[in-house]
Amino acid sequence: MNAPDQFYVFLVAASCGAAGGLIYDAVCLLRTPAAPRFVVAATDVVCGALFAALWLAVFSGLGLPGLRAFHLLAALAGFALYRKSLHKIVAFFGKKLYNGVNQLRRGRKKCPEEGVKVSPKKK
Repeated sequence: MNAPDQFYVFLVAASCGAAGGLIYDAVCLLRTPAAPRFVVAATDVVCGALFAALWLAVFSGLGLPGLRAFHLLAALAGFALYRKSLHKIVAFFGKKLYNGVNQLRRGRKKCPEEGVKVSPKKK
């Protein structure tokens, strides 16, 4: 394998690492900060299994070579880049979505036409 091919494989592995960060964020939604240890362990195992399945599907589907040390380094670099950049964007929009749904659920959203608060129906 020549240098351009290795660079292409490095980019694919880094992309898999970034996708692994996205998988980790999605799986972490299943646990709360006060989750028991077995829930944390189970979500970590599920995340690892999903990442391994992604890795296997991508590398088998593209016909890339077997596992090498620079593949792991590229995946770690992709994961780190995701955590430092895209994670903040995903967390921001996730927080906005959560707060908007929470306000709607509690009936604290203002009507756009009148500016009057919508109160929940009392029985």
